[in-house]
Formats: sequence, C-alpha cells, structure tokens
Amino acid sequence: MKHNPEGEILTTISGEIGWLTIANPLNRNAMNLTMYQQIPAAIAKIVNAGIRVLIVQGHGEEAFGAGSDISEFTELRTQENAGTYDKAEADAHEALENTPVPSIALIKGPCRGGGLAISLACDLRYASDDATFAAPSAKLGIAFPHPAVESLVNAIGDAHARHLLLTATTIDANEAYRIGLIHQVMKASTLESEIVSIATQICKLAPNSLTAAKTSLANLKGHATQQQVQDAITACYVSDDYQEGIAAFMEKRSPNFDGT
Repeated sequence: MKHNPEGEILTTISGEIGWLTIANPLNRNAMNLTMYQQIPAAIAKIVNAGIRVLIVQGHGEEAFGAGSDISEFTELRTQENAGTYDKAEADAHEALENTPVPSIALIKGPCRGGGLAISLACDLRYASDDATFAAPSAKLGIAFPHPAVESLVNAIGDAHARHLLLTATTIDANEAYRIGLIHQVMKASTLESEIVSIATQICKLAPNSLTAAKTSLANLKGHATQQQVQDAITACYVSDDYQEGIAAFMEKRSPNFDGT
C-alpha cells in the first residue's frame, strides 16, 4: 500500500486473523481523507487472503483513534467539497460493517469522533481500562456521520446516543460498558492477548454460520435483503462444514471447519 507520511492504513495477517491498523502516531491516530479512502481496499485485500476474523486497532499504545484530522478541514471539508469527505467516511464505515468475517475493535486510549465511528462499524468492541469515548462533533460545528449515528443508536439505544451526541460528553471505559457501547473492559497490559484469544476461538467456528448470522443481523437493520439472508442460510446447509458439524457432535469431538 502506498506510503502516506501523514498517516496510513496498515494491514497484516497472522494465520487466520487479519489486522487493520489505523496508523497516524504523530496525531494520535487521527483519520485523514486519504486514510478513509484506503479502508475499503485494505479490507478487501485481507479478506481475499482468506482470514476468518478481522481485528481493527490503533497504532501503538496511545490511542485507538482521536477522530478525524481537523487540520485538513479548511481545505478538504468545506461547504463546496465536504461531499467527497463524507462519502469517504461512509464508504469506510460500510466496508467495515459489510466485512463477511467477524470484526473486532481493539480499543486503547481515546476513541473519539471518526475513531468512534470506525469502532461502531465493527461487530465487537473490547477496550482497555484507560480507554475514553466521545462524539464531539458539536464542539466543532460539524455533523457526526449518519451511518455512525445509526450504528450508535443500534449499539446503545436512543437515550444514550442522544446523551453522547447532544452533550459531546467524554465517557470512560466503565461507563461505555455500562451503556453497551463496548462488550468488555480489560487491563491494557493484557488486552491484545485476550483479543487474540477471542479471535482464535472465533476462527474455530463455521465461517458460513458466522456469515449467515451477520447477514441476518444486517437484515434486521435494513442493510441486507431477505434473499441475501436465505442465500446465506442455504450456503450453510450445502456446506461440507454442516456435515462436519453433525459428525463431530455425534462422535463427541471438536469440529474441524474449513469454510467449504
């Protein structure tokens, strides 16, 4: 992937786990326009490599993502050209949300604005005990991305979403867990190893079943058709993994799913 000295989206693969890293360490991993535009291709690249789980993280230990890079707003997010920026944000969110494999946000430190939007596009969110969360758009005079607003409401409900959006309040990891924004709070020192353990367990599950679950969940939000749901269900029944699952249960052994 082409190097961007002001930030880039990095991808690595470890076994069946793919890693997507928000890398802008000089600016607490703030997302700029180029980085948003890189996300769809980056996801396609690692998904096509045959991963079973995607982990999204911020580079280093300081932050998951401090938001969007405000320094470029005066040139790249004006009334005249904001549509390009907003589309890049929406495309990045859609690419993450539609990833056919389960996705996990590994959150350390600040997760705000654009960073929060990225995490909301993931299926699962786990945070260190020093993580903080905010949707501070009202402090900047801009709008929080609509797809992220929808995901926020789906995650924490209308009342809590209104509180975050209309007060621009920053909350800590424990409060984020209480309202359902994240799935678990972990110690910063063990967060990565615990997430890898969760991802490894997911890799042992039947890929077609996980895709069917994601498709059904997307349908409930109006993001997948009933035909897509039925196709995903059918793919389970005609798979070798379905036969393997039955055989493993009857033989009282662990199944060996290969995604076929």
